[in-house]
Amino acid sequence: MNERVKRMKDSLKINKYPLCVEVFRLANESLDSTGGDPMLLRRAKLHAHILDNITIFIEEDDLLCGSGASKPFGLEMQYEYGVWTKDEVESLKSEIYTISPEDEEELYRLNDRFAGNSLNHNLVETMGKSLGENDRLWPFMKSGCILPPWKDKSGGSGGGFAMSGYGLGPGFSLVAVDFARVLRDGAKGIIAEAKQCLSDLRYDAADSLEKRYFWEGVIIVYEAWVRFANRYADLAEEMAAGESRPQRKAELLEMARICRKVPYEPAETFREAMQSYWFTFLMMCPSPTATGGRFDQFMYPYYKKDKEEKRITDDQVLELLEVMRCKVMKINRVSGKANRAKNAGMAKWYNWTIGGQKPDGSDATNELSYLLLEAAKDTHLPHYTLTVRVHENSPKEFLVKALEVVKTGLGLPAFIGDNSYMNFFTGGGLSVEQARDYCATGCVDGNVQATTRTQVAVFFIIPQAMDICMHNGYCRFTKETVGIETGDVTKMESFEEFKAAVYRQMAYLMGMANERINVELIAERELFPDVFRSSLMKDGVKTGKDMFNRTFEMENAAVLGAVGGVNTGNALAAIKKLVYEEKKYTMAQLLTALDADWEGFPEMRKDFQDAPKYGNNIDYVDSIVADVYSYYASVCLSLPCAYGGTLRPNAISISAHQPGGAVTGATADGRKGGEILADASLSPDHGQDLSGPLAVFQSAMKVNQDAYQGTLMNMKFHPTALKTESDLEKLASVVKTYLTHGGKHVQFNVVNKEEMLDAKEHPEEHPELVVRVAGYSAYFTRLTDGIQNEVINRTCHDL
Repeated sequence: MNERVKRMKDSLKINKYPLCVEVFRLANESLDSTGGDPMLLRRAKLHAHILDNITIFIEEDDLLCGSGASKPFGLEMQYEYGVWTKDEVESLKSEIYTISPEDEEELYRLNDRFAGNSLNHNLVETMGKSLGENDRLWPFMKSGCILPPWKDKSGGSGGGFAMSGYGLGPGFSLVAVDFARVLRDGAKGIIAEAKQCLSDLRYDAADSLEKRYFWEGVIIVYEAWVRFANRYADLAEEMAAGESRPQRKAELLEMARICRKVPYEPAETFREAMQSYWFTFLMMCPSPTATGGRFDQFMYPYYKKDKEEKRITDDQVLELLEVMRCKVMKINRVSGKANRAKNAGMAKWYNWTIGGQKPDGSDATNELSYLLLEAAKDTHLPHYTLTVRVHENSPKEFLVKALEVVKTGLGLPAFIGDNSYMNFFTGGGLSVEQARDYCATGCVDGNVQATTRTQVAVFFIIPQAMDICMHNGYCRFTKETVGIETGDVTKMESFEEFKAAVYRQMAYLMGMANERINVELIAERELFPDVFRSSLMKDGVKTGKDMFNRTFEMENAAVLGAVGGVNTGNALAAIKKLVYEEKKYTMAQLLTALDADWEGFPEMRKDFQDAPKYGNNIDYVDSIVADVYSYYASVCLSLPCAYGGTLRPNAISISAHQPGGAVTGATADGRKGGEILADASLSPDHGQDLSGPLAVFQSAMKVNQDAYQGTLMNMKFHPTALKTESDLEKLASVVKTYLTHGGKHVQFNVVNKEEMLDAKEHPEEHPELVVRVAGYSAYFTRLTDGIQNEVINRTCHDL
């Protein structure tokens, strides 16, 4: 880390993040003036208006232009998701966010102005008209089966979103666009293609007008993007004119030169490619899930050419990668109170995927892969996150290098298995060659660059569905009927009959979750077209259709994330053993104990706690957990997606296992009501994996993970477990074995429990303590108390 990066890293130490209203104001101005236009053009003109008018700045020491908000560290209030009410804003102000009195007053005026225009709609309002007015779906939306529970028919779960970036929302799309096309052809080539398509258009099909609007929108946005880059060039030249330091003056002039060239022209050097890429990445935001794609692959030709021509050194490349890490730290997002609970610690998933395979199956690791790891190790910043693709021929030295970064306590990179991910995509109809180009979008959700995309991801709390079954369709959280009548569990004579009832209730509730997802998909398609992202999908310009209005070669528009599958499997195993096999307790006794939250039943609770638990390589319980996940996947794959194909299964939790546990009563694994659920999806429940890390891997390998778009496993080691090169090599071998024999994902916390406990008591003394929460790393002191305790209570392994 050189002196520039040290200064930039030091500048990240702030206590409050400013909430900005400039994008909301500009959006309102544009929407007011485009009321008669088709939505495709309204949105394109809105995008261009923001690019032409948002406040821009270049910070001291910066080498890459573009910051993502009108103020440093800023989060722009977004109109697409719903309005920010005064109580929600006050909640933000009580935490680590600030808003000037003038901006807060303007925000409320803009809310009223936006809501008062009948031509304008936000996502929650539109969804509420379908979900909130339906007697069957409205109780489900409040039940906590999916998160966050809605509390208001028009306001949803409460609060909107505030995010950084120059693109359009809603921004949760899990998609890796064709970054390489911008680098290769520049905006010039894309504009030229759109103009040619317009010239060739014949009005002989039902979608002819829609295509015309799309191509006109592409031209509007890309030309505005070029003007935007030139605004930065003007600013850099202006700053250079007043700069007395020769080195900084030269840097600013070079930044101006590059911004005059890219993204309009193709990039020719690594430095130009970095600026073009960064501008493109910022257009993928506002989104907490904007992916960096396979950065080490599409950027490598520029690196290689510059190195061969002695135009750049590895130290200069490392500096740029580290500057980018500092800049990503300033790209943030926040949501309403209910959403913040499932995305603790300023969660964001800006994921750069490295390693893996080339289209021919050979290893893709290169020098840039190693430099990206070095940049993470050097800066010790939790973002951008890195994910290492692992296959049979992944170099041992590369995996060891990755684990050297893990060893620092940074919680990254994560490791994902090519075999399982590629099986997911080839099972969906893609070729092996296509599947080899997948990357992590979001935390662990795989997508093939420019070929597949996921637009809606919702969390489903499986233990809550089981509890509703235990109560014959009644939800203890909302105290109303939500599910179907699956029968009186106290009268069920066999475990298979009982499990069938649980599965039947799960399937019914998952069906309603799918309906909720389809409503969102349809609403997004109507309200939020985005020609920029859409144009960078496969044949994006030629197709002439918005990404939200296309059916792709493999359709995975929506996923339903399984939360608490391990708790459900453990509970089913305990019931099978203690109620149906040993007959130590009756189902009526168990139901009474659960309704009493185990109060007054200490011995009984201990028996259920002591029943076999997943994570110890015990077939009795592992087979049931595997069956839960198998059934869950089969239900997802039977539910129709509004875009064609089916709902896809996913299994991650982020921090949803905390609010998911909060809505779920006592469960038959011995857990009390309201307590946190098992984290991730294939992690054992806290403190229950007592047989070492190999047993955990063996349990997880019994679950067929191929059907899932992503699964997630957290594992924790004490720092003393990874002291030597031999320790790292041993763990690298274990990781490779797991990920080439059915495993999909694993990530590690290397952290001292005592340090975390002290950080809870003295947070000011541990500002840079980083932990891995789910598919992201975060500063420990910024996590909620519940998630802090959850990370502390994970089993700490030794090798």
